[in-house]
Amino acid sequence: MMPPPAHAEETRREAGLQPVQPAGARWAHAWRLCTRYFVSQDWKWAWFLVACYCAVEVGTTYAFLLSNTWQRDFYDAIERRQGAQFVSLVVMFMMIAGLAIGTQFLHNIVGWTLSIRWRHWLNDWYLGRWFARDRFYEIERLRMIDNPDQRIAEDVRAFTSMGLEYGQSPLSIAISLIFSLVRAIAFATILLQTSSPLAIPLFGDRIPLPGGDLIWFSIAYVVLGTTVITWIGKPFVRRKMREQHYEADYRAGLLHVRRNGEQIAFSHAQNIEQDGLKTAFANIRRNFFQLMLANAGLSAGQDIYQRTMTVVPLFLTVPKYFAGAITFGQVQAARDAFTQFSASLSYIVMAYPGIARQVANINRLKALDDAIDYERPRGITFMPGGTPDGVAIRVEGLELRRPNGAPLMAVADWTVRDGERWVIQGPSGTGKTTLLRAIAGLWPDGAGQVAMTRRGRAMLVPQRLYLPLGTLKGAVCFPDRPEQHDDATVLALLEKVGLKAHGTALHELRMWQEELSPGEQQRVALARILLKRPTLLIVDEATSALDADNAAFFYRAVLDAMPDATIVSVVHNEKLAAYHTHRLRLHHGHATAAAITEDEA
Repeated sequence: MMPPPAHAEETRREAGLQPVQPAGARWAHAWRLCTRYFVSQDWKWAWFLVACYCAVEVGTTYAFLLSNTWQRDFYDAIERRQGAQFVSLVVMFMMIAGLAIGTQFLHNIVGWTLSIRWRHWLNDWYLGRWFARDRFYEIERLRMIDNPDQRIAEDVRAFTSMGLEYGQSPLSIAISLIFSLVRAIAFATILLQTSSPLAIPLFGDRIPLPGGDLIWFSIAYVVLGTTVITWIGKPFVRRKMREQHYEADYRAGLLHVRRNGEQIAFSHAQNIEQDGLKTAFANIRRNFFQLMLANAGLSAGQDIYQRTMTVVPLFLTVPKYFAGAITFGQVQAARDAFTQFSASLSYIVMAYPGIARQVANINRLKALDDAIDYERPRGITFMPGGTPDGVAIRVEGLELRRPNGAPLMAVADWTVRDGERWVIQGPSGTGKTTLLRAIAGLWPDGAGQVAMTRRGRAMLVPQRLYLPLGTLKGAVCFPDRPEQHDDATVLALLEKVGLKAHGTALHELRMWQEELSPGEQQRVALARILLKRPTLLIVDEATSALDADNAAFFYRAVLDAMPDATIVSVVHNEKLAAYHTHRLRLHHGHATAAAITEDEA
């Protein structure tokens, strides 16, 4: 059965082409991401640091209350000209300031420590799932989401940030919200000292409200401000999500130019690539102006809200001061308490930009999780170790299809026995490389069965060799660790394959993928084969960048070193068929297998 196409809804959501998921689904996903860490093997440190974080918040709240009391006493002392209390109030101020500075210091230390431990665990968790079942390959092959690397690097960092320069994590937002309510209750008790009774006229009667006028005016102010700011901030959330999407696309384009600089320069394709980058940046620029307007509206609303918050309590308490009902110190204390009470209740308004950023982060992480967890049924059954003795590869009823379901090629029955050397030939685009991917278990699209032996050691060499970042010795030994092989052996192999000139740089850290020419990279592939001596070798045009003599030397060296090895090769050079015993010819969507006669060789 042909697997269904991969879902692309998240990509469309991020591009603004489809409505976002309900907020409940996003925050439920954020909750799952948080709880996984707090029940992980690092749970003791996690809960300890959260407890310390909450203790610091308690200290911060206590410092606020002490500061409010100090303001009342200080201004009362000024009003009454009580100079004798001035020195003691200054000392008290310094003690309160010391407490505030200490709590802020501990807040940063605890927050940073929790952030890096949380990020470390979540980073390892994502990397493990990304590499499991070759999901990193499948996500790119099907183009399920854009830039999974950036999501793991940037979005995980922002998600675990406990109030650092990257913003606030959902956990820190939740803790801050709880303690904002605690501070609201604490400052409400202070407001009661200067509040007047408030009653609502209803049907000719006056119904008294609990608390006082300052508390109810503050609540009404917060409700109105929260409603307005939330309404103003909706476009900001949408534009912030698109900003991350467009910025990621632009960075991917720049990285593409960096990786393919030589080919672009040789092809004189600078204008084409530059136009592509300009188009990607045009999306950023267009969204930037819309984001700028949304941010300007949100910032203006927040600024008006904060400025008004410090003036409203004066309008309510100064008349009481003129009437002699309260002292000047109580006016200042009420102003501070009103501001703190309103700020605590309106935490959502103040944290709205941070919440908007987290909504975007959570959406992108949810898309990453959906892509990693997406179980696309295999159409082609791959059975490692499913061949009988004497058989290296067995294919039955194989139909190769493209990811969109379009037919590509059919191989009815094909058996590669131990020691046979098969050459796969056919016009470009007939599916030769895709067939090798199916043999390796990397292509699920289609139908049929593929079985590969687990006896001995298999090795697949692609046309474009992967050279890891590191030393030249590491590139030759890959995927083994360099220390598993001695220098003399590697140097001898480099000399054998014609790379002796690079032997002096055996342990130098370089971008060997960029420094070595395609032909040199394919010589490294030969050195790697001769070092590993696989019993089953699958080669996908691994001599395409070599001249005829060196291509022939490639196969002679392999046969001399491994005369009994099973080889499956994709080649275009007919002369290289002489180094094989059998041929699989692909033509018009079908495969024909036959032995190579002496005349053909």
